[in-house]
Amino acid sequence: MNLEIGYSKKADKFLENKNAKAITEKEVDTLIISAIKKIFKIENPNIDLKKLKGKLKGCFRIKKGDIRIIFTLKRNKILKILVNDIDFRGNIYK
Repeated sequence: MNLEIGYSKKADKFLENKNAKAITEKEVDTLIISAIKKIFKIENPNIDLKKLKGKLKGCFRIKKGDIRIIFTLKRNKILKILVNDIDFRGNIYK
């Protein structure tokens, strides 16, 4: 399975600024790969993953401590993941 992970400007900004110590891009990539394995039932990793509803319908949410990662998934020949947003739990759904 070919996998391509992209980051929005908002997600990049979170990772680059003062929050770089909270979570790194490598950790986010690892969480995304675990989530994909869980979505496609390849493995059942211990990850808090939820399909979102409402205005974020079609997105998935990964929860790691106080940090939330929201991403979308597009299936073609290459599986494309776009990390829409990364933020702390009080700010992510605004």
